[in-house]
Amino acid sequence: MRSILWYDWPYVFKHRRQLTCLDNILLLTRGRPFTLTHLLFAIRPTDHLYTGVYQPSDGGGKSIGQVYQSAKVSGAHINYLLQPEESDPQSLVPLLEGLVKQAGSWGAKQVIADLDSDSPFFVFFRKAGFSVLAKQQVYKCLAPEKSIVKGQNRWRMWNSGDIHAMRCLYHTLVPPLVQPVEPLTRRETLGLVYYDEKGDLGAYADLVYGPLGIWVLPVILPQAKEDIAGLLMEMIQAVPNHADRSIYVTARSYQPWVEHALLDLSAEPGPEQALLVRHIALQQRVKAEFSFAAIDNGNREPTVPYAPIKNHQD
Repeated sequence: MRSILWYDWPYVFKHRRQLTCLDNILLLTRGRPFTLTHLLFAIRPTDHLYTGVYQPSDGGGKSIGQVYQSAKVSGAHINYLLQPEESDPQSLVPLLEGLVKQAGSWGAKQVIADLDSDSPFFVFFRKAGFSVLAKQQVYKCLAPEKSIVKGQNRWRMWNSGDIHAMRCLYHTLVPPLVQPVEPLTRRETLGLVYYDEKGDLGAYADLVYGPLGIWVLPVILPQAKEDIAGLLMEMIQAVPNHADRSIYVTARSYQPWVEHALLDLSAEPGPEQALLVRHIALQQRVKAEFSFAAIDNGNREPTVPYAPIKNHQD
């Protein structure tokens, strides 16, 4: 695999209708690749971006893919794949391997992709070492026509004083295997929090804004005393600066009550997707200087957090 060169771009634009988007957030907030709003995203100097090309030795059609890593998160995300009909689908495996290797050179701990559950590419992702972390479905909700009257909506923008409660809720609801991939917040903008009448945090929502839409990931306690459908409606009304943009609410499979509530709101569902991940980190064993029997159950060689493969000397 090599980097994309100037003479590859005519090939890309010729076959761009066969392009598969693999990043829901970018697609919904900034549109498809090669649109102006999407291309402007790619010029942020703090982020890593790489477009790779794989062409079989027999001279067959090219397979092209792009991976990027935001400076705000530890993982990388595949933006899109371009696999024309005349190309050998098996070329996707070395292409994906090359994109993963590039992300590893940046120090990324994992590579993520959002793939439709019925996609023919699923088998090639599995061959390249990707596994299903969770299922998800994105629902399109129309922006509210009128803002809710101040004082009647208990959702508000979070601040530093909310982080501890948010972290407790995050560790309660997000499965441990998902937590290295799904951060507490993507730190794109200030999100929303909801406290019940007793002052306990019942939900929070991470927000990502773009010219074309607003992406929302709610984390809601299933035991919330409020009706969850009504809670989501208030959340949508509380989203600031929506400017008539569509609001896309994501329901993860580990929060089925959110999906059921969105169906009650008659929101427009998108295709079911698999959240795929390829870990590019190794667990390393180190000798503990002291034992912590109460914590480690007597294990004197605890496993330390993941370290990037590039730091491994073997």
